[in-house]
Amino acid sequence: MPFFISTTAAYLITYILKFAFARPRPNSIEMSFLLGFNDYSFPSAHAAVAFAMLPILTKEHPKGKWVWIILAFLIAFSRIYIGVHYLSDVVAGALIGYITGMFIINLKQRKWKLTNSK
Repeated sequence: MPFFISTTAAYLITYILKFAFARPRPNSIEMSFLLGFNDYSFPSAHAAVAFAMLPILTKEHPKGKWVWIILAFLIAFSRIYIGVHYLSDVVAGALIGYITGMFIINLKQRKWKLTNSK
């Protein structure tokens, strides 16, 4: 459940911020032609979702910690590499995602402490 909540929250936050900032994507003319609609760049939802998963996967499966970190960074890097995001978009998305994931983990731990203290 924390996995679903974390990724959904990170996606919703970035979706709202995309329309608040309305920053065009790099090569926005080509992208709108290919996708058939105009989408905004800041922040990166892919990076946010990848980094929202990171704290939860690391906590639940600590042996794979470096695999999760490398995958999250590869997803973030791919967004810059294929030219759909600027570096600042990816960094902001990663921060939003990681903070969201940590927030959900802290909520889960507090709830667990409250239910076990009774």
